Amino acid sequence: MTYFVRGKVMNTHIIDHYAAQIPILPGEYLPAYLSRLRKMTSGVDPRRLMSFSGSAQLGKLHQLFPRVASCFAYRESAREYSGVLLKEHLGSRFWRGFVGEQAYREHIKCVKSRVKSKRSVFEGEEILDGLKPMKFCADCRVADIEKYGVPIWHATHQITSIYLCAVHSKPLLSFQLKLGETLLDYPVINDEVLSLGIEIKSDELRNWLNNQSRQLLSISSEDNRNRLKDVKSSMASAMGARVTTRNMHLDITYRLEWRKYLSDALTRLCPSAQNYALFSDKASLGLPQQLKLTVPVRHPLVFLLAMKFAEDATEFKAS
Repeated sequence: MTYFVRGKVMNTHIIDHYAAQIPILPGEYLPAYLSRLRKMTSGVDPRRLMSFSGSAQLGKLHQLFPRVASCFAYRESAREYSGVLLKEHLGSRFWRGFVGEQAYREHIKCVKSRVKSKRSVFEGEEILDGLKPMKFCADCRVADIEKYGVPIWHATHQITSIYLCAVHSKPLLSFQLKLGETLLDYPVINDEVLSLGIEIKSDELRNWLNNQSRQLLSISSEDNRNRLKDVKSSMASAMGARVTTRNMHLDITYRLEWRKYLSDALTRLCPSAQNYALFSDKASLGLPQQLKLTVPVRHPLVFLLAMKFAEDATEFKAS
């Protein structure tokens, strides 16, 4: 099927037909919506329905920008409102400002041409897989059933370092998918999910991360990208870093303390996951790599933890 947008001939996909009949709900997490859409169109060949992404599977959902979500947002019929879709249904304001414009454009170019990108948008996502369980608010669930008739997964609740519901000011509950399970098994927050949900305990670190994450959601990606440069420079200055054309020289004490801090913090945030001491030895997660202006952020959570470390260890203050 074809149609015209601003004088251009556009091609539609079968997913457009069903998405128009079963639209995404306000604030619904995009991968969960695609799972719900598949469940509600069970009579349609899933390979045909999901062919816009090149796979009938949902793929790796621990990523902040899953391939299936990028393919859906940047399919030909949706490119006019891709940015709004990602902001409202994938929390893109949290992570978009941490990605260099060129790297992001290259990733989207691969998506549009149906070529698999050589790497994730963030290189640290595989390491932090265990830190991204599904999360929900029990009160939001009740409200969504009353309003929409379906208890949806909220996009903002799925942001890695969000632990409190902004609407109800209550701790979120986490739900860990078992090995082999995907959102196709739990496209909505059903009674089983509710019964297995574990309340995320509030503490000083989670509260700090939650506040910083909310701040990221309140500013534009471009403003955050510019802010990032200032924050890196302020952190490096507070630690007395010396920068040359090729390297950054940082006191060994800070570098060693950061390794321990990172490992301890990641283990505290997800104690049931793998031991992060193994990953804290990676050069890409070293403190100089978090502070260098020319080095991309490995993962927003790692950078936020570097900010918290600098705030605790020096006179640096996060705004």
